[in-house]
Amino acid sequence: MREKLEGKLVRLRPVTEKDYEYFAGLKNNLFTQAWNQRLPLNFTPEKMQKRFEEANAKPNAAILAIEKHDGTLVGNINYHEGTARFDATFGIAMGKEHWGKGLGEEAQEMILEFLFIERGVQVIRLWTQGGFPWAVKAAEKLGFKVMVRFRENTIIDGRAVDTIYMDLLREEYFKSRNLKDMLIGP
Repeated sequence: MREKLEGKLVRLRPVTEKDYEYFAGLKNNLFTQAWNQRLPLNFTPEKMQKRFEEANAKPNAAILAIEKHDGTLVGNINYHEGTARFDATFGIAMGKEHWGKGLGEEAQEMILEFLFIERGVQVIRLWTQGGFPWAVKAAEKLGFKVMVRFRENTIIDGRAVDTIYMDLLREEYFKSRNLKDMLIGP
C-alpha cells in the first residue's frame, strides 16, 4: 500500500507509537466498541501495538491511522483481503467527538477506491450494529447493502441489537460513482 492516502479532510497514514494510547481508549469505550461489551476493558497501548503489528504483518492487510490535516488523530481504519484481489473486509473506529463531520466517510471512500481500483477486488464487506442506525445509513450512503442480519447478537446500552453484515460489489461501486471499470475493458 502507498505510504499515505490523502483526502480533502483527512489522510490515512501508517500508525506510529504515539497513536496507541488513543486507540486503546477507543477500544475500551463501550459505546464505540459495542461488539466488545462482553469483554473486559483491558486494552493498553502496549496490547494495541502488539495487535496492530500482528495485523499489519499479514499480507494484503493494513491498519491505518486517520488524521485531520492539522495532525489531529481521529481514529483508525483497517482492511484485510480474504482471497487476495477478490474480496476484502474493512472496519473503522473513530472517536465519537469526530462523528458527523464527514471525516469517516472520506476515510472509507479512500479505502474503497484503493481496494476496488488499485487492488482490483470484486466485493468489499463490513459489519455494524443495528443499535447504530446512523452507521447503517452511512454504509448505505457509500453503496453497501445488507447481506446478513444476526438478530440480537450484540449488547448496546443493556439491550440486545442486531449485528448487520453488509457488502458492496465492484460493479455497484463503479456504477454509483459513474466511473469506468478499467478491468472490464471498453
